[in-house]
Amino acid sequence: MSTLPSKEVSCFYTTTSRMMVFMQLKLIKKESRYRLTWQGWLGTFTCLFIVFWLLFTGIYSFLAPTSPPHRGLLIIEGWIHDDALDEAICFYKKGSYSKIICTGVPIETGNYLLPFHSYSELTARRLYKKGIATNQILIAVGKLEKKDRTYLAAVALKELLKKEAIEEKELHLITTGPHGRRSRLLFQKALGKQYRIGITSLPDASYDPERWYAYSKGVRAVIDETIAYVYAKFLFHPAESESK
Repeated sequence: MSTLPSKEVSCFYTTTSRMMVFMQLKLIKKESRYRLTWQGWLGTFTCLFIVFWLLFTGIYSFLAPTSPPHRGLLIIEGWIHDDALDEAICFYKKGSYSKIICTGVPIETGNYLLPFHSYSELTARRLYKKGIATNQILIAVGKLEKKDRTYLAAVALKELLKKEAIEEKELHLITTGPHGRRSRLLFQKALGKQYRIGITSLPDASYDPERWYAYSKGVRAVIDETIAYVYAKFLFHPAESESK
């Protein structure tokens, strides 16, 4: 009976040992887990659809609120369109307001061709042409910067109130479209908690607010203002902005 040479036997056992060590490495393992059935997937997609639909249909009204107080100082953002300005004048004539204050920043394009240089002055002229006495109108012009212009306009308003020694603490802010919620937030941050700020978000003249999603400008406005509101709410810090 023949036997393997000792050298070959040694090689055999070495190879076998290496294979056993390799096989002991846990490269894969068996697991048991739960998976959605088709009913589960249907329920999940249904819930997601409902959430998406509620957000989709409610986002505009969230961004364009109307809430009191609607008295005190009537604050008009200077860039609003003529129809919105006419409605603001109706508020002023029918309501209990002490002054109209036009806010805004300098006009960037072609202001050297105009007799006025800011949206605040522009709207003050529009109000005068529509029969509002000049002694009822004040203007607040914010600094022209690349960002945070609504906030800077609000800061200019705060400085004007201090300069004119106006002690009224209730404001009614007039703006248009989905800009409303962000605008009120930034005015509140600039003026402080001692002021009560009401808001009226009038319709944008370029699209139907009930069907904003059917207009390219409406879609852009809602998307832009959603992002801008999140930034203003959670990432914008006025103290840091003013110190720059």
